[in-house]
Amino acid sequence: MSYGPSYLPAEEIGPMRHSVRSQPRHGIKKETLVRGLLTVMLYLSLLRATGMWYGYPSNFDDGISVDPLPQKLMLYSLIPMIGLYFVLEPNRFLSYFRRIPILVIVVAAFSLASLVLSISFGASARGIAAVVTLTIAPLLYRRRYGNVETFRLLQNFAIFAAFANVLYLAAFPRFAIMGGSYAGMVKGLFYHKNTMGQFFAVAFIVVVSIGLPSSRLRYRMLLRWAALLLMLLLIAVSRSSTAVVMLAMGLATLAGLKGMFKIGNSGVRSFFLFFLCLILGFIGASAYLGAAQMIADAFGKDLTFSGRTNIWEQLIPLVYDKPIFGYGFALFRQPDIMEQFVRVTFDARSTHNTYLELALNIGVPGTIAWVLFLFKRLGQRITMVSAGAALNEVQAKEVAIILMIMIGAMMEAGLMLAPVVLWPLMVVCLPKDPLPSSFKMRRRKAVLPNSGRRAAVQSYHSRPGKRPDMYAIRTAN
Repeated sequence: MSYGPSYLPAEEIGPMRHSVRSQPRHGIKKETLVRGLLTVMLYLSLLRATGMWYGYPSNFDDGISVDPLPQKLMLYSLIPMIGLYFVLEPNRFLSYFRRIPILVIVVAAFSLASLVLSISFGASARGIAAVVTLTIAPLLYRRRYGNVETFRLLQNFAIFAAFANVLYLAAFPRFAIMGGSYAGMVKGLFYHKNTMGQFFAVAFIVVVSIGLPSSRLRYRMLLRWAALLLMLLLIAVSRSSTAVVMLAMGLATLAGLKGMFKIGNSGVRSFFLFFLCLILGFIGASAYLGAAQMIADAFGKDLTFSGRTNIWEQLIPLVYDKPIFGYGFALFRQPDIMEQFVRVTFDARSTHNTYLELALNIGVPGTIAWVLFLFKRLGQRITMVSAGAALNEVQAKEVAIILMIMIGAMMEAGLMLAPVVLWPLMVVCLPKDPLPSSFKMRRRKAVLPNSGRRAAVQSYHSRPGKRPDMYAIRTAN
């Protein structure tokens, strides 16, 4: 009885080898298609969130309506793109959402409960659908390619937005410069001047580099510097006090984290972070009244930077009426809802405070869970030790952006859990892992039609002192 490896005749080997080696010469690689699809989705979600478009009216006091069709088309077009990506990579898509943080689950649960109990189910359903769509689209790119590659695309969009708004201001000043009570303030391609100021405050942090400049001047570097100067110009002409405060907070955060990231031990970082929070809290509490009053006086406002304390006085009692689940997701971003509950001498279109808006929409427990999740992510980002200057720089920018949005949320409405300007920028900063998400396909074990061949190969391996013929083994398997 022979225990040697079994061989196939040459006429049976030839076609098999030819069929394995033959590859299609035409067509698009799957990775190229996936990257292109996710890139378009990320850019489209950023454009939809900012709301930049041509021909927005300059004076809102005239009651001119704005056609929502372009913004709806951009939002709805993301849905089939997400579906196409699911078809291309279903297992990877599902793996991105398997380990959801418990605090996010709590926020989602209260959001769904507020949807069911909403006083206007249709408005809440549209709001939650828009938020989910603008959350999934940028999150897919962030999880697929990591934070460094994602910030490269964010930089491209921010630079494009800076030049586009300056050119629009020069070409169409009748649309780009506001009138009425905001006369002389610039809004560019944005719907409102505050929206433009807040966006470019965060965009400045996205584009700026915290490292030493290169000794060689490159066109890309010159383009970045020009865009940064234009962003500062646009923030100034928007006259948005919230944008000024956010930019100052972002730059201070980058400066502090640059020194902290030189500490290579996460435990030591946590120790310094604890005492830094205590020191900053004491200094902030002592200096707030003086410095904040100066900034507020420069813009003709009070310490809230919004001049809307009379709105808050009417909205805060509503929180006590429905503290658990709120009035319905996204309801207090609707002007008609605001008109039902707020009576002031001017047109109150928003709550001018994101935390108050969230408490009214999804309830106090959901709002607390969301804030705790943000603080947890900040602590993880600061104490995380990353290898490489690029990862550390992007990690510092993520901390700065989250802090900027959290500070700005005290003075403006709709900065979180809303399909508006800064939401996609916050979404890409929230995943825990800075690197691309690892994903491995489970390989199925090949079922051999002839079990005798497998036995022959195994028996050959069991013979001591014999070197197996690898080509014969491949053929037998």
